[in-house]
Formats: sequence, structure tokens, C-alpha cells
Amino acid sequence: MHSDRITHIDEGNVLRGTVRWSPAKSLWITAMAITSIVGGYLTFSWSNLLLFTGATAFVLLFGHTLGSHRKLIHDSYQCPKWLEYALVYAGVQVGLAGPLGLRLQHDLRDHAQRQPDCHPYLRHGQPLLADGWWQLHCELALAQPPALTLPDAVAHDRFYRFLERTWMLQQLPPALALYAFGGWPFVVWGVCAGITASVTGHWLIGYFAHNHGPMHNEITGAAVQGHNVRLASLITLGESWHNNHHAFPGSARLGLYPGEWDPGWWTLALLRRCGLVWDIIQAHDLPARPERLALDAAVLNAPEAPVQSLRQTLRDCFAMARRPVALQLSSPCATLPAWALRRLAGDNISILATPGQRRMQLQGGGVTLVGLPALAIAMLQSRRTVAASAALVLLPLALAGEAVRGRFA
Repeated sequence: MHSDRITHIDEGNVLRGTVRWSPAKSLWITAMAITSIVGGYLTFSWSNLLLFTGATAFVLLFGHTLGSHRKLIHDSYQCPKWLEYALVYAGVQVGLAGPLGLRLQHDLRDHAQRQPDCHPYLRHGQPLLADGWWQLHCELALAQPPALTLPDAVAHDRFYRFLERTWMLQQLPPALALYAFGGWPFVVWGVCAGITASVTGHWLIGYFAHNHGPMHNEITGAAVQGHNVRLASLITLGESWHNNHHAFPGSARLGLYPGEWDPGWWTLALLRRCGLVWDIIQAHDLPARPERLALDAAVLNAPEAPVQSLRQTLRDCFAMARRPVALQLSSPCATLPAWALRRLAGDNISILATPGQRRMQLQGGGVTLVGLPALAIAMLQSRRTVAASAALVLLPLALAGEAVRGRFA
């Protein structure tokens, strides 16, 4: 059977099996967590926290999202081999597994979840804490596992085979570099805390993405449905649009519907503009799936809003901030639901949910702002101290984002 990238010789049985404690897996995450908690408490500083945030975001974006998931597992875009290796190597730094083991485990879950039923381990079917114990500390031994195989280009790749054998040891190069620059505190925050947050977060998002959250599509006859965890779209770099992923697993773009933020896709689009990525697969490139049932009227691949120049955006921001005019904020309310926008924008601005609109817009006095600058100005006009203060930080970042968007759109 061939399904997307999955090839298996024997269907096997994905329902009967035993969950067993895995010493290596359990001791790995336990050691990282204890080191992070104790060492983090003893060595806390704002610079160390900044290091943790930057290093973890870098590894998750370029390693897990672009390298491991969208390239190695789904092969949803093409790039030079040196870049592929660099991205997958960064994915190993997440601390989940080696590249071959990670792909085989992912393929097994994908295959199992498309069957009429599968073992609770494979569909996050236990209560939260029990599932956490299973996923972080145990392994599933199926009585008759399906014989999954990897493409020869992956299975016989010497670099990937080397990483598979040594993936835990691959934490040493960045650890040594961080120790040289900042001693043990940098190692604790840059390596141990990053692995703890990434591995635990991977499980936690996986749990909610298979149990709770809105859905655009249903895969009929599947053992479990994917759900979108929309409030986590930024911290997961777009990976939390899991219902979209279940519906279009081969798509390099996961934020498919209006308002769904997908930093992984933004980065891919930037790399494509730079000539480093090509042949990107999107939802409309995939063959139709008769088992996919659309559940709502959300507009797939809605047209993008026109891109304004930075000069025009600045003029509109100043004009809207200075004029006491009635403002209306329209948004697809995907990543930020309507209630969250009301809390941010206050009662002075009317909120309009527009599911078919790709990006939020702020309108008033004949001026229209698009994207995050619209949200920042709405927050400034809210007359709420906290929201207005946050807007002063958000606005320059939003303007910088729009400048990059205008340059590479």
C-alpha cells in the first residue's frame, strides 16, 4: 500500500499491543528535565532566558518544522542537499529521536490513525497525565506491527544513518560551544531546557491536536481526527494546525485557511524567494481524497490581501492613530478568536468576524490597515494601559514584518 510517503509490505495490526517502560527514553527526558529545573533555578538570568528562547525557537523552526517534519518526513519541498542535511541536523537537536526512527514512528502513527481503530498509544487516547507517561517514558510493542519501509534515498543515506546511531551524542557540539561562551548556565538553558521544553511541548500539542479543538475537515472512517490548536500557532511555528495536516498531509503549508498564522510557511516562502527552496507542494497540488469531508464554509486558499509599501503603511498608522474616528476591525478570527480581539481592542472598536478574509483589517476615516499593524493600532486606541503598552512593542515589529512581506511577496 502507498499513501503519501508511506510504504509498507504487511498491513499488520495496529490495535493489539503492549505499552512498556523504555529506560533510555525515560532516563533521557528525566535527566534533561531535572537538570533544567534545578540548574535553571540556580542560574536564572534574563540573558539565559533570552538564550533559551532564541535557541529553542531556531531549532524548532529550522530543525523540527522545516527539517524533520516538512522535508524529511513529508518531502513537501526540494532544496540543495547541504541545506537538507543542515535542517535535519538541527532537527536532531530537538532531542526527540534520530531522523530514521522519528520518520518511522511518524509513519506508523499516520498509518494507524487512518485505520478504523488503533491502539490508544497511537492516537493519544488516554487521559492527559496517563498519555504523558506513555508518550514521554514508554514505547508500544505491537503484537503484529505493520512492516513499514523507508525510501532507499533516506534509509541508505550515510549521514542519516550516522545521526540515527549518535543522535543523543549530537547534543555535545552545541553544548561545548555554549560552554565556551557562557559556562554551565549556557549549557543548562541552551541545551537541557530547550530539549525539555521541545519534547514535552511536542507531546502536549500532540495530545490536544488529537482530542480538542476546531476542525475544518473530517477524515471519514479514521480512528482519530486531527484538531487545530489555534492559540498555539506561533509557538509551534504553524504545526498546531493539525486538522489541516490530517486533511492535506503532503502540504508544506499548514495554515491553509484565512487568519491561520504559519511561521514555517513564511520561512519557506522566504527561502523560495532566495532561490534555496523550490517545488513546494501545497494543498491544491495534492490528489483529491474521497474520505475528506469539509465541515464548514472556510475558504481554502483564499486570495492574499494586497501588500502595501512600508511608507504607505506608516502614513496610514499615523493617520489612524491621530484621528478620533470610528474604527472597525475585521478578522477571520482563526488564530485570535473574536473574544480575544475584543479584549485587546477594547469597547471603542467594533469587531467583525470575516471567515473568508485572509488577513485582519482595521478601517476608519477612509484608511485601511492590514495585518499586525492593524492589530497594533487597534490596541493603541483601546485606552487600556496594558494593551496600549504592548502595542508600542508590537508596532515596530509589525512594521518590520510588513516590510519583509512587501520585499518578498
